[in-house]
Amino acid sequence: AYIKYFWLPTADKIEQTKAEIKTTEDKINKAKSQAVRLPKIQKEIETLNEQAIEAEKRLPKSRDLPAVITAVSVLARKYNVQLNAFQPGGQKAEQYFIENPYQINIRGNYHDVGRFLAAIALEQRIYNVRTVTYSPPDQQGKATVSFTLVAYQYKG
Repeated sequence: AYIKYFWLPTADKIEQTKAEIKTTEDKINKAKSQAVRLPKIQKEIETLNEQAIEAEKRLPKSRDLPAVITAVSVLARKYNVQLNAFQPGGQKAEQYFIENPYQINIRGNYHDVGRFLAAIALEQRIYNVRTVTYSPPDQQGKATVSFTLVAYQYKG
């Protein structure tokens, strides 16, 4: 009777408690292994955040017309090119980004215009120059050049 009423229920309880202890120890070991990885994961998150900031500089989430005007004006002055016209066009939505075209008309000598267009391509923000049209140079050797500058914007 002792075995039936006392020992068997107590033995069952001991086995249940051992199983609970084993489960708890497994959870603790799993948490410890995750805690060891935490600094590495935090560093990865920090790196990804820095990359996201850099990516947004190249592909901003807003149209930011003043920044485009400033970038073009600064480059025009730097490369001795006269900025005659800057006209925003209609946006064109693609799958992941929006194209913001600007009709631009500049005047300068052939080499200055070439350096200006090359500098636009090297800007931090992503730009594309399309439909470049040169007029014949005048007596001073300066040509009028029209082109479409496309600035990209992240659609997300």
